[in-house]
Amino acid sequence: MSDPSPTGGESPVSIEPRENKVMSESSSKNPNQDFDVDPSTGRKVPHKRANEAFLVHQRWLAKQERIKKRKELLSAKLPLPAELQGEEEPDFSPMPSFVFSMFLAAIASIIIFFLAGLFVHGDALWGYRGKWTNWNRYIPRHMLELTPEQLETFDGSNPDLPIFLSIRGTIFDVSDGYLYYGPGGPYHMFAGKDASRAYVTGCFKTHLTHDVRGLTKAEGEMLDKWYKFYADHKTYFKVGTLKVPLIDPTTPIPEPCQEAVDQKP
Repeated sequence: MSDPSPTGGESPVSIEPRENKVMSESSSKNPNQDFDVDPSTGRKVPHKRANEAFLVHQRWLAKQERIKKRKELLSAKLPLPAELQGEEEPDFSPMPSFVFSMFLAAIASIIIFFLAGLFVHGDALWGYRGKWTNWNRYIPRHMLELTPEQLETFDGSNPDLPIFLSIRGTIFDVSDGYLYYGPGGPYHMFAGKDASRAYVTGCFKTHLTHDVRGLTKAEGEMLDKWYKFYADHKTYFKVGTLKVPLIDPTTPIPEPCQEAVDQKP
């Protein structure tokens, strides 16, 4: 029995790759069909809407890989192959754009808020005046640390100096309330000292002291409210702390007074 001859009756069988066979079958069925290249495998796949998202992602991954490879070669000062010669930059990230858009939206909202206040209330801030509108809060300043003797010089008697008062050991500038805390003002007794006790007892003659021993819970809460009054004021502001002298626990607690006054300092 002789071997089959190329010119004889039986010809060799050629094996076609499966993917090519599938491609040829698809092409024969629809010769006008478009194809896309899958970057992950290099194979052609039919152009279908269902494949678009996957292919876009695959192309993005391939591009990032080329960018990474290009940077590695440039860092090592090695020559770039032809496919990496072009200038490639990473794809634009949507995050900065999103952040910028949110920033613009916030600015627009603030402007609308102010304009609405002007038209509706006649005031851009809708009538609000408090600690957040106190421009003194935003000025960087060195915090003072004064002794009671030093604090006394800021009682308003010197027109060249601001007016300070202390409550719970915190010093506030109340110069804007000169008519109240300056000489001749109804609350001048609070200027230049820490009179925390008098704020809640109303004893403006005998309780002008920082000694708060013996206060009830309700009086302590009232003192906190007075502190908040100055801390959140629209014009007064904190300037430092007072070196509060220690109180001898053996000394008697200030006696209640008969002429307590219930009024706003």
